[in-house]
Amino acid sequence: MNRSGDIKRTASPSDSHHRRSFLSSIGAVLFGSVAAVFPLAAGWGVLVDPLRRQRPEKAGGHGAVADPKFVRVGLLAMLPDDGLPRQFAVMEDSVDAWTRIPGQRVGTMFLCRTTSDKGPVVTAFSSTCPHLGCAVDFNAAANQFECPCHKSAFAKDGDKLYGPTLRGLDPLPVKLVDSNGQQEIWVAYERFRTGVAERIPLA
Repeated sequence: MNRSGDIKRTASPSDSHHRRSFLSSIGAVLFGSVAAVFPLAAGWGVLVDPLRRQRPEKAGGHGAVADPKFVRVGLLAMLPDDGLPRQFAVMEDSVDAWTRIPGQRVGTMFLCRTTSDKGPVVTAFSSTCPHLGCAVDFNAAANQFECPCHKSAFAKDGDKLYGPTLRGLDPLPVKLVDSNGQQEIWVAYERFRTGVAERIPLA
């Protein structure tokens, strides 16, 4: 008994057990909170990844899209240098939100090879008619491109000859790349708005 007459209370085993249980609960809550951060961060990355993969805009142009990406078409040797246009498929990896499918056909184009003093020259045109989007063919007998849908026609250089189309065929940038002693054809495939006179790339 102390001077004030009170009996001094000592800690019982039950009190120690309660304190240990309380500290254990606090530790479990903290550990669970930290552990939950990692899957949350991973999930957030998955959600925003399609936004990061969106096509960047050109500097200084609101709504303008970036320059198209060059895709490999094949070896230069596979394209005869007779000046006749030949149709080729365009293969790219298809990306749709969270899904990536490699080697998908995304369109077609015409390639034409000629020679010059500086070497081989390859020109490319989209095979999509700029009128309403039908696929054009090359008529070798008439030496011109023709649209079977609405009878538009185009010269070998892509210029409009006749028909309802408001512009000529859409040219595509081409570059020749040296690879292991051989030249490869790379084309910047692009889609353009149809039914208008201006050549407007699609986003």
